Amino acid sequence: MDDIDIRFFLAFLAPTLGFAIWFVKRVMDERAAEGERETARDNLVRALFAEIDFNTRDMEVFLEYSPSRAYLEKRFAQYPDLIPHITDARHTEIYRNRIREVHGITDGALHLTVNFYGLLEKIRVQVEGVQKPSFATLAPDARVRAVDVIVRTAWEAKLCGIKLLDDLDRDHRALKLKRFEGIGTVPGEELSLRMTALEEAIRAAKARHDIRPGEAG
Repeated sequence: MDDIDIRFFLAFLAPTLGFAIWFVKRVMDERAAEGERETARDNLVRALFAEIDFNTRDMEVFLEYSPSRAYLEKRFAQYPDLIPHITDARHTEIYRNRIREVHGITDGALHLTVNFYGLLEKIRVQVEGVQKPSFATLAPDARVRAVDVIVRTAWEAKLCGIKLLDDLDRDHRALKLKRFEGIGTVPGEELSLRMTALEEAIRAAKARHDIRPGEAG
């Protein structure tokens, strides 16, 4: 009788253990897959943040150095065939190549992202219009308005980019996203302080390693 009970117990236990092992494995696989998805989302957010930052800074530089309307009116009046040189330096590779994954970011940032890249595309079309030979046939005030349209769109793209970068940073605090600070974006006084601190750090490092002037650096 005991043998029968043991066999019955084993017969019951075997499929139960099998199911438990299968279930645990499935849970672990799901967690691993979710971890991979989270890593992919994080990498996408980092890449998009960098690309949006680049394009936003490009808008900032363009707007900073754009001539005034009065200057444009004067130049177009002086040179009827003048075609302004406006460079379209957009970087959209990450967005275009991974557009199917963009839905993984938050809804608010998603809408802003689509709008931001849409504005960049609009600027591309507007710049192409200014570069056409037919642009020179327009009246001076019409040419000024055409450039004004680009400037207004650039302002819109800049503001959208800044808002988008702030939202991405807020929604993904753990990633510690930061805007790139090139030399051109750092105030002169702060840059001088940074250079002084760097020189002091180099001198301290040389002193620790007993490197005399002229031996290195």
